[in-house]
Amino acid sequence: MTPERSRTVRRLAFWGYAALLFTGTHWPALTLPGRGRPDLYIHFTIFGLWTALLIAAGFFGPPLSSRNIIAALAIAPIYAAIDEGLQAIPWIQRNAALDDWACNVGGILIACAGAATVRYFKNRSAGAPG
Repeated sequence: MTPERSRTVRRLAFWGYAALLFTGTHWPALTLPGRGRPDLYIHFTIFGLWTALLIAAGFFGPPLSSRNIIAALAIAPIYAAIDEGLQAIPWIQRNAALDDWACNVGGILIACAGAATVRYFKNRSAGAPG
């Protein structure tokens, strides 16, 4: 696969997942079965994956570049806050909650740290500095 095709596939994967995520987080009156707050783990996971796909899409430079990872780290919590805030619209019948957003950010931080770690070891094995 050519680099251009690979980038296109990664970007399509991001946009497809972003559409699914937005639909899922705004589905009216969606509730999860079970006791406690299992949704917090889901928030952590789905926004971590959203961020990993954003980084892989390479909208802000090569996927593992510092610039791309930092841009994802700056953008993802803002998007997560907007996504959470939109759930407060009455007809959506969902709850906007700070703990949900905090778990979103937790997943975002892990995804960015993971990408930075992969970048570090990739550069280290190639003999490149930092």
